[in-house]
Amino acid sequence: MPLALATAVLTLVAAGCTGSDSPTTPTAAPSNTSATGSTTDAAPPAVTESASPSLPPGARPGLDDYDGDGEPDPTCTTQDFGAGLVLRIPCQIGTANTPENGTRLVKNSLYRLPGATDVDLTGISGGLLLARDVAGAKVVIVVFNSDALFETGSNAIGSTDTLDATIRLINSHYAGGAIQVRGHTDATGSAAVNQPLSVRRAATVRDYLTGHGTRASSVSSVGLGSSQPFAEETNPDGSSSPDGQRFNRRVEIVIRLPAA
Repeated sequence: MPLALATAVLTLVAAGCTGSDSPTTPTAAPSNTSATGSTTDAAPPAVTESASPSLPPGARPGLDDYDGDGEPDPTCTTQDFGAGLVLRIPCQIGTANTPENGTRLVKNSLYRLPGATDVDLTGISGGLLLARDVAGAKVVIVVFNSDALFETGSNAIGSTDTLDATIRLINSHYAGGAIQVRGHTDATGSAAVNQPLSVRRAATVRDYLTGHGTRASSVSSVGLGSSQPFAEETNPDGSSSPDGQRFNRRVEIVIRLPAA
């Protein structure tokens, strides 16, 4: 055989004999190179967070867990309750207040909002509502029956027990908020009588709060007459409902709390 061909054969045989007992080592993948030219380890894969439950159409993420299930309750709409009180309305209200004495709430009543179960309302002839305004600020509404304060047709305070208890509640739990006192009447009689009466009663309560050490950034008052009822004032058979009328004769103390 020619000399060149013999040399090539011997070279191939020698190459096949070297390292034949060791497995072939795979070529390592190149490491990433930073902008400065130094090498860095490859970045780990991104961790994908579990998707939150889908919200109902048009709903906004909630800020409060009213029903105690560990998740903030989304809000589906807002509602204007007059005199600048515009609140977010939860999609589902699992801790709403219960109407008094079997009265029937009017559709979209303010009283359907969540209530508080962990606040001592001893001495207050009424209840507590919890909400958020459109900006997300906390709003607490103390509601009490005006029959506990005033004689029929009067804005002179009789017993001050409810107001004194309300001041203690505000100062211990909700100090520093802006307060709006809202007066309401039932729908018996004329608007010409009911509207100014609600204004006078709200102003009387405002003056009592400011004169007896209520810790608030401001205290204002407004009368809404019978324009914002809680309950139906007629029964299904068309007869009048004294309980519904009494329920609507009320004072609301709206406390807009400062940002935390």
